Amino acid sequence: MLKNVTARLALCALSAVSMAGMQPVFAQDTVTIGSFVSTSGSGAPFGVDQLQGMELAIRHINASGGIAGRKLVLKQLDTAYDKTQAQSVVHNFVADKSVIGLVGPTSSAEAFAADPIAVAAKLPVLAPANGAAGIPQIGPYVHRIGVPEELLLPSAAKTAVKQLKLKKVAILYAQDDPFATTGFKAFQAQLKADMVDVVEVIGYDSKAVDFTAQLQRLKDKNPEALFIAAKSSDGTVLLRQARQNGIMVPVVGNLSFTSPALVAAAGDAVEGLIVAAVWDSSDASEMNQRFIAEYKKSFNRDATPLAATTYNCIYVIKEALERSKDFSREGLQKGLLAMNGFKYLGSAIEFRSIGNGLRDAVVDVPVLFQHRGGKLTKMAL
Repeated sequence: MLKNVTARLALCALSAVSMAGMQPVFAQDTVTIGSFVSTSGSGAPFGVDQLQGMELAIRHINASGGIAGRKLVLKQLDTAYDKTQAQSVVHNFVADKSVIGLVGPTSSAEAFAADPIAVAAKLPVLAPANGAAGIPQIGPYVHRIGVPEELLLPSAAKTAVKQLKLKKVAILYAQDDPFATTGFKAFQAQLKADMVDVVEVIGYDSKAVDFTAQLQRLKDKNPEALFIAAKSSDGTVLLRQARQNGIMVPVVGNLSFTSPALVAAAGDAVEGLIVAAVWDSSDASEMNQRFIAEYKKSFNRDATPLAATTYNCIYVIKEALERSKDFSREGLQKGLLAMNGFKYLGSAIEFRSIGNGLRDAVVDVPVLFQHRGGKLTKMAL
């Protein structure tokens, strides 16, 4: 009897050792990336686009053999478009040693609050759409993949001025948001360079719901176009109220206005809207057309620029790890620093030095669109 008990204990011990020995092998067969985008709160429409882009990229990468034979795993934690929650989420990822890199967050405000935590822990962050000035300066472990407002919006302004022959315009911007403030400054600088008369500049509180007073002030100045740098949550309201208040001139918007959800909610008010982007759905490349078709099939909706950017983020991670051949946080960082740029979906993006050992994403030729008759029409640069 004692012999049988002893044998069973020995077998249990051997099994425990075997299972313990198997765990590192399982870990070596996977690569875990943390996603911290907003799938609830006012930023949810944008965060969902971003999450779906990542999910599709991971599906494609794993179906083609993963990264050097390792399966890519995504762990998503919702930031709820809230700075405090974003900080909590990043602390969670820092403590989870299986997570070697992060993609997110949805807003620049969240990034300024949460990214320093990742930088302190030397956990690489790929910023998909944090377009405010100062994001790369958070630290060398923050890698902006989406082209910032300050580099995209001047092209939008310059093209609008040229094609619409603008002489006097007005600017409206969310003064309580760093992303929108960056957009405002980019618009303002380019309009000054093009010697356009800015007849009115109004900063507003993005939490407001009625912009009638501000819009009436703008209307009295009789501008030929309205430049708006908004948050994602207020763009629809501004467009609709501008039209309701009789402002029927073209609107040049920041990246917040590239969201299909915003455009759909704005209805006819979107007519004449001009936006800049780095992704073009009409690009006939095999990778782009596969992305568009499978996004539609998977999520029953059209692909978006935000989804394309986060799709690119995952492929940047893949290329970086293949370069470094080191599947750790530091290995991902080394691989990212070894990349000079990329071209997966959309325009070719270059990583250029901005001094002090930091880099930022730059595009030489952005894509500009105008909403005309219910369709997006590409504008010539």
